[in-house]
Amino acid sequence: MLRTILKKMIVVWITASLAIATVAHAQNASKELAEKVPIADVHRHVQRWVSPEQLKQQMQEQNVGWSGGVGAPFGPWDTEPYAQLLGKKYIATAGQVELSGIYAQHGASGLTDINLDTYKTLLQRSDKLFADGRIKGFGELILNNQTSNPLVSFRRKVNIDSAPIEAMFKIAAKHKGFVQIHSEEDADSVDQIKTLAAKYPDVAIILSHCLLTGNVDLVKSLLNQHPNLYCEMSARSKSHYPNIDNERIRTRIIYSEDFAKDEWIKLIDSLPTRFMVGTDTYNPKVNFEQNIAEIRKGLLARLKPASIELVAYKNAVRVMRLD
Repeated sequence: MLRTILKKMIVVWITASLAIATVAHAQNASKELAEKVPIADVHRHVQRWVSPEQLKQQMQEQNVGWSGGVGAPFGPWDTEPYAQLLGKKYIATAGQVELSGIYAQHGASGLTDINLDTYKTLLQRSDKLFADGRIKGFGELILNNQTSNPLVSFRRKVNIDSAPIEAMFKIAAKHKGFVQIHSEEDADSVDQIKTLAAKYPDVAIILSHCLLTGNVDLVKSLLNQHPNLYCEMSARSKSHYPNIDNERIRTRIIYSEDFAKDEWIKLIDSLPTRFMVGTDTYNPKVNFEQNIAEIRKGLLARLKPASIELVAYKNAVRVMRLD
């Protein structure tokens, strides 16, 4: 009897030891891979305070293979020098600068007015840019940022499935491009995104900052319902927010260099082909190098080894059709 009990205890001990060793091995493998894997930064604004040469140097130093996916809302208005220097490593888009101009001149109502000359020019020009291989998509289309921008004058909320936005989707569908949308998790905005996702199933919709939501169930439901929806995880790191005492901000922070929220790691590992990363250098105070460190040490290092390359760059390469 005693011998049987001892045998069972030994088996349990060996099994537990093997399980612990397996977990430790996987954790070490994740940390090692996260440190060296290339990154596709799908939310990198090329602002006037970072020259093409500086951007190239930053990318080389941090092993960032691709940058862009969004525009330069505060200039330079011409991003061609970045594309010329970086070539296919720059993810060129259209739409953000134009929408910023429309909002500045006409207010929120202008963003849904397809008859504006700015929209007419944008649609004609972007069709040609796609045809010439000079852009990969539209973005960042800021359509609901009513609580997610520090500048009150820059906040707005409009219908995401309005006529001019749908016109961009038609062009994106024609050229197999993507559309990156900045929206918050308001029910009506989410419904409008779902409408576009269902109507244009061949257009990849990248949700900037993963809707800035803390609702993991909402994200899981959206991604399961619509195979053309993707989340990018920029502006979800601690360094983006100087004041973390705010409850809303604490909800938005998912990771930093030394932590990540378990429920989000589990979600990403369960749907590893649907997430991407970015830095969102929307102002000079955003520290690019620190953001990359947070992505590597806080987010990627906690994922399963099989998820890391997908989230770091392979999803972006596949979805954005990068070279």
